[in-house]
Amino acid sequence: MFRNLMIASTCLAGLAVTACGPSSAPSETRAEPQLVFPDMPAPGNFNRAYTLTENAAGNIRVFTRETRDDTDLFITEKQADGSWSEPVKLDWPKRYSNANPHFSPLDGRLYFASDRPLPGEERGNDMNIWSIERLEDGWGEAAPVAGDVNTGAGETSVTTTANGEMFFVSKHPRGQGGQDIYLATLDNETGEWKLGYLPEKISSPRVESHIAATPDGQHIIFYSYRSPKLGVVDLVAASRNEAGEWIGPYNLGPVINTRGIDYGAGFSETGETFFFSREGQIMSLPTAELLPILTEAQAAYEAGNEEGFLGMGGE
Repeated sequence: MFRNLMIASTCLAGLAVTACGPSSAPSETRAEPQLVFPDMPAPGNFNRAYTLTENAAGNIRVFTRETRDDTDLFITEKQADGSWSEPVKLDWPKRYSNANPHFSPLDGRLYFASDRPLPGEERGNDMNIWSIERLEDGWGEAAPVAGDVNTGAGETSVTTTANGEMFFVSKHPRGQGGQDIYLATLDNETGEWKLGYLPEKISSPRVESHIAATPDGQHIIFYSYRSPKLGVVDLVAASRNEAGEWIGPYNLGPVINTRGIDYGAGFSETGETFFFSREGQIMSLPTAELLPILTEAQAAYEAGNEEGFLGMGGE
């Protein structure tokens, strides 16, 4: 599937909706996002679920659920009959928050953000990025990622690619303000993550967060308050062209976004499935259905017709 995803991504770079064959079906025939937990009661303002990730074997899912007082990671496992178990909270160390899990296509580890104390500290004061190995009989021991990622300013969301890139969100003042998106690359000799470069346009003076990347690193998706938008916050994307230059961010449009709150993006480790949260309920969409949406959204952005793509006027 990863090879197919890369082929589809290359096709996306051409910006021709019809160039990718049957996967670029017209919007009216395209699959709609589906509820991951259809039997779960609709959440209230302080009980939302988001940022679901699935391991490569397709039998473990981890997601974030928040309440008024704290935020935790929950796990659900596929049963012999194909159903999923009742989600159970992972009773991991924290002060207030364990959040934003991500099964990595790079090393298979689960990356996440936590305000637990860093090694040598008595108590946690900010969020940092950690990772942990899934073992046959449970979980290994979590460790903070090494290198230039954790700063003491609050790192709140993470995603990695198969080729050794990490996109993460930080409140560090070296950014534009609010929460901004950063890039780090893995030094294979030292095992440390080294701070890299993203164009300033990727972030804004307001908040960008809940970052997710396709395993090939060609597309990143995150929530943003930037205009034009349909709701309170919308999911937007930025994509690399064949020269490696970033295009966007651009709005993903009405198949994904609503008049409410759309956020909490995530991918399965294989890249086959895209997950996001709509008003605190987790949705899923096959990545094969997401790619033509990215194509159309990017084309509208480059044509200066994002508002028209969103149904807000324009050409």
